[in-house]
Amino acid sequence: MTSGQRDPYGAVGDWMTKGPLSVETECSISDALARMSQAAVRHLLVMEAGRLVGIVSHRDWRRARPRGGSPTWESEPISRIMTDEPVTVAAETSVRWAARVLLERKIGCLPVRAGDRIVGIFTTSDALEALLTALE
Repeated sequence: MTSGQRDPYGAVGDWMTKGPLSVETECSISDALARMSQAAVRHLLVMEAGRLVGIVSHRDWRRARPRGGSPTWESEPISRIMTDEPVTVAAETSVRWAARVLLERKIGCLPVRAGDRIVGIFTTSDALEALLTALE
């Protein structure tokens, strides 16, 4: 099944979280983590002049965190630990296809776009919810 075929599980746009949390590239690591914690999310989009340039997950933070916890490290910009050029999908992408991308690439989310604009985020939890709903 390609990304454009009709999926009995629906489209990513039906299951995504709208208005995902984002920060600009110069936001400090500590401020970005505080925003993630406050919003109880595991993924944060990194923008530059309104354009998606990266994504940060709790996994990225744990992997990049220096041993011994240097206090100055978290004052550096979030762009230091972000994953560049994240994989994105269109809102009309099938849930099945997007779930396969998440699984094969071993990633936790896909930013969702409408044209050049980011309109949501589709996570592994969203995929699981969509697939379970279809099974019930």
